[in-house]
Amino acid sequence: MKPLLFTSNKPFSGKSSICIGLGKLLQERGYNIGYMKPLGTLPEKIGKDYIDKDVKDISNILDTEDSLKDMSPLIFIEKDYDDILKQKMEETSKKYLKIIDKSFEKISQNKDLVIVEGAKNSKYGIAAGLSSKEICKSIGAKVINVVKYTEDDDITDIAIYYKEFFKECFGGIILNLLPLENIERFQNIVVPYLQKRKVNVFGIMPADKVLSSISIGEIARCLDGKVICANDKINELVESFMVGAMGHELALRFFRTSSNKVVITGGDRADIQLAAMETNTKCIVLTGNYDPNPTVVGRAEELEIPMIVVKCDTLSAVGKLYDIMGRSSVNTKGKLNKLIKIVKDYIDIEKILKLAKE
Repeated sequence: MKPLLFTSNKPFSGKSSICIGLGKLLQERGYNIGYMKPLGTLPEKIGKDYIDKDVKDISNILDTEDSLKDMSPLIFIEKDYDDILKQKMEETSKKYLKIIDKSFEKISQNKDLVIVEGAKNSKYGIAAGLSSKEICKSIGAKVINVVKYTEDDDITDIAIYYKEFFKECFGGIILNLLPLENIERFQNIVVPYLQKRKVNVFGIMPADKVLSSISIGEIARCLDGKVICANDKINELVESFMVGAMGHELALRFFRTSSNKVVITGGDRADIQLAAMETNTKCIVLTGNYDPNPTVVGRAEELEIPMIVVKCDTLSAVGKLYDIMGRSSVNTKGKLNKLIKIVKDYIDIEKILKLAKE
């Protein structure tokens, strides 16, 4: 079967999750699945090599035995890109594509199908001759574009653009993160139109709060914070966050509008912290590196609500959480099971397999 390369119209479109869900479901069917991400952008040092962080996580989830270096042959950060742009593009492109080809050869040994994940978006690397299009041509892959829904984008324009951009490498699209109320319109109007234009639509995946959630432990690591109570609850998932900077009564009404949340507030605001505990709050982040009131900590311990003390201010904490909400790992059992179910329910796996066999 041909390798399938999954790329996207923008970062955090869910292509890693789709690669995982599809890979797990095909493994359940008895397929021997390979995975690689030729052009990594999230370097993590493992031994002597820098490996893309997504590759390390997905390798663990799919339980692959291939070399991490072959699964992640190239890492591009800003400095690497600058160095490449100073050289002759044609020469560097051939050089790096050979590295990718060599790693792909190793990965594909004895595999029924290799799932290939693109970089940040389909255009990334184009100035160096290493976009998803060039990689597809080099390894003989078909591309499936994961199109993230936003109100500002026209899905039909994006889909037709991809068909024209990838030409013979184009396989089709998956629409992802659609609000439930929009799915019927897409099924009845958008999909039939795209089919007339010979654009395969392999699935329409709804937005899901569980998949976009983040564990309390991940929040602590992201903010470089210290969990000071209810440590046994750090694997609990948080679906949203709220900032507390008002009086107790107003905060109480505000916090009641959201559940399964983390509340971010100053470490010296005991009134806000207590108000948060009276509502469905999973975790409280205390900014400013303050030692919290012992009575408040005791109440949090009693209610099993972790409190995280961080050095940064509230605005900085909010910015960091914005960056990671919706892009956290699916290593928790609950998220992984939910992901597999959604991929199974909303993606036409038989149609994808047919594409790989063409």
